[in-house]
Amino acid sequence: MKPFVDDGYRIQTLQAIMAGQRLRIPKRIHFSNLDINEQAVPMDVECAACCLLTRATDGFVRQKALGQILARNEPWVVPYVMLLSGEYVVEIAADMVAAFPALDRGAYANFIRENRPLMRLLRAKASSYWNCYYRTSFPDRRAFPNLVFLNQVELWAS
Repeated sequence: MKPFVDDGYRIQTLQAIMAGQRLRIPKRIHFSNLDINEQAVPMDVECAACCLLTRATDGFVRQKALGQILARNEPWVVPYVMLLSGEYVVEIAADMVAAFPALDRGAYANFIRENRPLMRLLRAKASSYWNCYYRTSFPDRRAFPNLVFLNQVELWAS
């Protein structure tokens, strides 16, 4: 993906733990001249690329990439899905909620148990976005898709 990444864009990272391994995941990656429809690569490479695309600066790219990885059962996909729950694009969170039946509950539960501080951050961000931008659309914050997703996966971990 190197030819498609804009090196001029400063990349910060978030830290998570998956199966005892410390991960550094980009907060955002700015892709330039990328057409994700034209890439022909093996399935595991495509999955890894889509994980990185969930960190794109373009919300439409993030949503499309999420659609490619939601049904995957590789545990290393989980952190990339989880990070989207603390973001402001409610349509992405709605896709995540719709995918509950396909998600690997054990993998999500394990991730949550290993990442309690990150989970608090994601919940705080989702709550803040609800308060700032979605309070009128979702008067009951329990119906806000980001929080619906977080509440459900946290139940799996309890």
